Amino acid sequence: MDLPKTAGIVAVFTAVLASGCRHLSVAEKGGTRMALTKDDVLSVRDGRFYLDGEPFAEISFNKFDLLWRLYDQLDAGDVLDDANPMVQAQDTALRELHEMGLRTIRIFALPWGPRGPESYADPEKRKLLYQALDRTLELCDRHDIRIVWSLAAGTFTDTKLVPGKGWVHGEEQKRELMSNPDSRGRQLLYRYIDETVARYKDRKAVLMWEVGNETTLSADIGSNDRIYNGERMPTLKDVAGFFDDVAKRIKAADPLRLVNSGGSHMRESQWNLYTRRSWDKDTFEEQFKCFDLLYTDNAVDVIDVHSYMNNKPGYVISDGAGGEAFLDNQGWMTIAQRIGKPLMIGELGLNARARTDKKIWDATPDYFESYSDTAAAKPWLEKSLNGVIDAGVQLSYWWCYQSDRPMDQNNPQRFDLTRERNPELLECFVDANRRLQQKLGAAVPPENGK
Repeated sequence: MDLPKTAGIVAVFTAVLASGCRHLSVAEKGGTRMALTKDDVLSVRDGRFYLDGEPFAEISFNKFDLLWRLYDQLDAGDVLDDANPMVQAQDTALRELHEMGLRTIRIFALPWGPRGPESYADPEKRKLLYQALDRTLELCDRHDIRIVWSLAAGTFTDTKLVPGKGWVHGEEQKRELMSNPDSRGRQLLYRYIDETVARYKDRKAVLMWEVGNETTLSADIGSNDRIYNGERMPTLKDVAGFFDDVAKRIKAADPLRLVNSGGSHMRESQWNLYTRRSWDKDTFEEQFKCFDLLYTDNAVDVIDVHSYMNNKPGYVISDGAGGEAFLDNQGWMTIAQRIGKPLMIGELGLNARARTDKKIWDATPDYFESYSDTAAAKPWLEKSLNGVIDAGVQLSYWWCYQSDRPMDQNNPQRFDLTRERNPELLECFVDANRRLQQKLGAAVPPENGK
């Protein structure tokens, strides 16, 4: 994104909006606003998550497009009242998740791609952004849902998506954003964090802050000069520094809440890519070195991985003796325990595959083509959920619940689940949460969320 450079517009960037809107906090008593405490937010004690003062564990969902849908309505000139069908759709999704006994979700809290930074940089669009975020939290408050708030920090570059040309990378690219704290993109990111976190830190609906989605996947890819599809990419060390800088900035505005990275998992060759520009598979210890570089002595509180193992028992790495090994949930838990920070799976999922995907279907003839085929999909879903429970991962978010993107509606391999289309599969989540919470001694929500 080509950011405006005139002094006048930069001055507008730094102005705090005086919207006059009163941001209601759930933490109010007798009309007096009560300051949040550690018991009101997600916290860590002796390696365990606590929420509302009690041990907390959950397998919930990404409702990734919640803010996207509301922002798009405002951008199109529509009103976000309860008569708006898209508002009704988001309200229904949150109500259904609450009725399943779920208490948290993960969302992307900036519009997708280059529209994200633009929605903050442009003063008029910023008004729409905060209106949409206000409405997002109002809907979450209505159904007692709290959110992992992904700040999309990795998108503050000059990149544009140009019709007929595709991605066009400008002066500042991912390498500049992540390695140079003085870059224009980083400074705009910091203003966005300062204003946004300060605006919403008193809302109980905010579970924790996330740096940004899958930033680790940018590290060390492309040519020997780390240029991928025309864009300069960061090193793993650059990403580690970026995590630390951004997490510290978030905590300066909100010292109370945890910060997670936003993942993803490490590429199976990440250490070799970082140290010698090779796609040779890492060993387990080399994978540990990646996590150690990212999370030890870093302000990020929660180690976050994204897991799409599909028909395999884990991600394929080297056994160190010329063969293969699998890195799975238990392996990630071992790494997290060695580092001394809790693990979450920010995205947990299975990709349905068309029969034309011979690689998967030849290896696993009993795989599933669509979530609409409950009999075929259910064993794989249960296996994935059982893997989380067996490893004792405290917090996971399935990808995903009720995508309202038009591109997903008629896709035979659509990845989202809803109560209307997939009631039997959703019962698997209710059962899995019961078993996970019993295993970990976590608080069990009342039946049906009541």
